[in-house]
Amino acid sequence: MDDTLTDAADTELSPLTPRPARRSARARRWIAALVTVAVAAGVALLVSNLLGDAALFFYNADEAVERRDELASQRFRLQGTPLSEPENTFYLDQPVLAFPVGFDGAVVDVVHTGDPPELFQPGVPVVLEGVWRQGPGPGPVVAGDGWHFASDRMLVKHDNDYRSRDDYDERITDADQGGALP
Repeated sequence: MDDTLTDAADTELSPLTPRPARRSARARRWIAALVTVAVAAGVALLVSNLLGDAALFFYNADEAVERRDELASQRFRLQGTPLSEPENTFYLDQPVLAFPVGFDGAVVDVVHTGDPPELFQPGVPVVLEGVWRQGPGPGPVVAGDGWHFASDRMLVKHDNDYRSRDDYDERITDADQGGALP
């Protein structure tokens, strides 16, 4: 037999399991650069959101009324004390709360979109976040100056005084009297 001839099994030319192609060094550098840019963009977005909230100016109601012309299109925080119970109504087809707030003799009509905090009540100071809108809002018009403050975020100010269980009866009495403390 001829040694040059081999069995058919030895000459099997079926494909081997293909190996995954390795990415070139250039492709790996591009991927690393894209991941770095994406992470940097995410961090920048997060920082800008955090700084955006910190950069909002804070004005008492009287200061906001005095500076209305320069604040007309800016978002800011307004502090005041609700003067009456809020009225549940609709504004631009959305449920809103309408109520006036006051500070140092100035009154601002507020139209708040969203649920108020549980501690919200007349006489308890609030900080509202929003913008001035020209024209009266729905509900009670107390200020009557042709403007209202459109708010979408509300914080209720409260003291940090803890009352023990012994003061419970006093708190109930205070609540029955409308919470009006001297």
